[in-house]
Amino acid sequence: MNRIVAELLIGVRLAFSGGRRAWIRTVMAAVGVAIGAALLLFGASVPVMIQAAESRSDARNDLPGALPDVPVGDTLVVAAVEGQWRGHEIRGRLIWPDSPRAPLPPGLVAVPAEGQMYVSPALRSALAGPDGGTLRRQMPYGIAGTIEPAGLSGPGELAYYAGFRKVGELVGKGAWRVDRFGLPSLEEPLGSALYVTVAIMIATLLLPIAIFIGAAFRFGAETRDRRLAAIRLIGADNRAVLRIALGESLVPALLGLAAGTACYFLIRSRIADLGIFGLSAFPADVHPRPILAVLAVTAVLGLAAGMTLMGFRGVAVEPLGVFRRAAVWSGRLWWRLIPLAVSLALLYPVAFDTGNLDEDRAGFGVVLLVVALIPLLPYLVPLAARLLPAGPVAWQLAAQQLRRNPSASTRAVTGIVVAVTGAIALHTFFAAAGVQRAVQDHPADPSYSLLQGGVRLTPAAMRGRSAMFEEIEGVRAGTIAQHMLYDTTATATVGYLYIGDCAALGRIAALDRCADGDVFIFGDAGRSVTLLEETEFGSTAGARVPLPRSARSTTLVGSAAQNAGRSVLMTPRAVPTFRSEDEEWAVQTNIYTADGAPPALGGRIAGVAAEIDPLALFTAFVPQHDKYAEFRAALDIGSTAILLMMGIGLLLDVTARLHDRRRLLGVIAAIGARRSTVVWSLLLQAIVPLLAGLILAVGWGTALGAALMRMSEVPIRFAVAAILTPVAAGSTLVLITTIAVLLPAARRITRTEELRFE
Repeated sequence: MNRIVAELLIGVRLAFSGGRRAWIRTVMAAVGVAIGAALLLFGASVPVMIQAAESRSDARNDLPGALPDVPVGDTLVVAAVEGQWRGHEIRGRLIWPDSPRAPLPPGLVAVPAEGQMYVSPALRSALAGPDGGTLRRQMPYGIAGTIEPAGLSGPGELAYYAGFRKVGELVGKGAWRVDRFGLPSLEEPLGSALYVTVAIMIATLLLPIAIFIGAAFRFGAETRDRRLAAIRLIGADNRAVLRIALGESLVPALLGLAAGTACYFLIRSRIADLGIFGLSAFPADVHPRPILAVLAVTAVLGLAAGMTLMGFRGVAVEPLGVFRRAAVWSGRLWWRLIPLAVSLALLYPVAFDTGNLDEDRAGFGVVLLVVALIPLLPYLVPLAARLLPAGPVAWQLAAQQLRRNPSASTRAVTGIVVAVTGAIALHTFFAAAGVQRAVQDHPADPSYSLLQGGVRLTPAAMRGRSAMFEEIEGVRAGTIAQHMLYDTTATATVGYLYIGDCAALGRIAALDRCADGDVFIFGDAGRSVTLLEETEFGSTAGARVPLPRSARSTTLVGSAAQNAGRSVLMTPRAVPTFRSEDEEWAVQTNIYTADGAPPALGGRIAGVAAEIDPLALFTAFVPQHDKYAEFRAALDIGSTAILLMMGIGLLLDVTARLHDRRRLLGVIAAIGARRSTVVWSLLLQAIVPLLAGLILAVGWGTALGAALMRMSEVPIRFAVAAILTPVAAGSTLVLITTIAVLLPAARRITRTEELRFE
């Protein structure tokens, strides 16, 4: 044991005493390991972060769901007021206690007084920030205090609890009583598409990093080999040489692990200021599960050891030097297809929409599909070299090398191909999702709507409500009262009786002409319609409304018309007197904005809606915030960092390969080959694997993008720019890096002096 430790320590000393090339190799490998370790530690912390946020959300849950009504007692009356601000959801609660012993929401020290509210720190900052006056219209209450972390899902959440005495009169009409918090939650867990998207991002980041670490370990291998041969000369056997090499590789692994851990804790301390993927977390929530942390450390050390041992494959370290055995390529296809077959089997429910989609299974299948690229690329390159027709001498030299040793030729571009695959998949998915969000289902659909149930409004009051919204520049609105019709036919369509002035009705139907007193029918309404009556025993037939003979046919417009049954549209003067005086209706205001309206307009419209009725249902049908913007920003930053890292790795790999083949290239030049022929041969050896890899990347990336779109229920469409941009970036990087190394070295590698050997 002491001998093994001593040999490992010799390797550690060699890592710092090998000159400039050894230092460069150690530093670059340490950087790669540090990035990989930090990513692995954050990946191991994600389950804990999500679990902590869900635990706090469950502890404050006040939605009763299917639970029976709570009688008056030591209870608290609660009404939910949901809103949005610049794409972030606002969780609002109007509360009022029935007794001094009413339960207190988590995070509050007291129930706020009438007209006062407790706010989250993020909401307090938003109210104090630019345009906070517009946000204030949604919550016109004085700030009494701050919600403690126990009452928030995360530090970035916008939430408030407001004291609102009137909510006690609205029990059963949007408000309810609770005798405790922490009711069973009905919220859906993290979506499958989001889970798989994160899995693709991690896979496409970690795999190129592993390839970069391998390239860093190969850099300066000649100097290391000479030292190992000298150690063999003084009596060390092959096993001792391997242990010394392992000790040398442990240095960058441990340095990188320490740097990655420091980076992890640095980012963890600032995690409260970072909001990504719609999640925000307190620093105390960010810590890996012990078993996952151990696996991360083991993976880093195992990767370093594995890369070192793979570097000695086919190498014999002898006392007089290091000899490399010429590898005879005997590529077999069957085992290269195993990862692809397994991944397709795992993703079968996604492809055929069988409905039994498991998140873990889909995530593992996607990661395995990306990994399946790696063994297939070395098989495809010699196949392409054989199928392509014979050409000039440069191509013949390149084809021979690609057929004999495709692994060395594809090793450098594999990381770039993996990165391009992930980028194509995610960019095509984000582009398709962005198009879906930016386009309304129908041009005639409103941009926003406000639905208020159980109210009684006169025609003048409805016009006044529309006018409140139209005071905002660029906004048009129409308010209608609607009642569902009773229909005994077994159809899936629903019919309504709509009441409104001509302007409001003209926004939901195509009217040729309209005057107060007109009636319009859609479908076969007959001579009368029957209203639907809701009772405690269920739905039944209500009052019968006769239709005048002068009623004219019309057509509903917008998305609602697709599922509408026979309906009736009445102007106020045509409504029977007995219906207009004592009936409570569902009143809906449709708000329309011009295309390209600024997102801030939505905040002003929401403020007006909150002033009308804070408990009414306000819905936005136009995008106020691109929820994938954070994903795209993270993807762009990650892709840029990975491509830069791959560029450095490619630089090292091309340099090492030219150094290994310097004698062979010297022989080719010595027997009469022109320098341009040798240079073109080397360029073709980089271009052919690149083209083959990019063909695979386009196919793989579009398939993964389609899977993400299907899981997200986004129409499958592909943007050419989303596919070609990563392809252009990857190919440009490979060509520039290869040329940057090759041209300066062209004169040196074709000198006959390279044949000199001692």
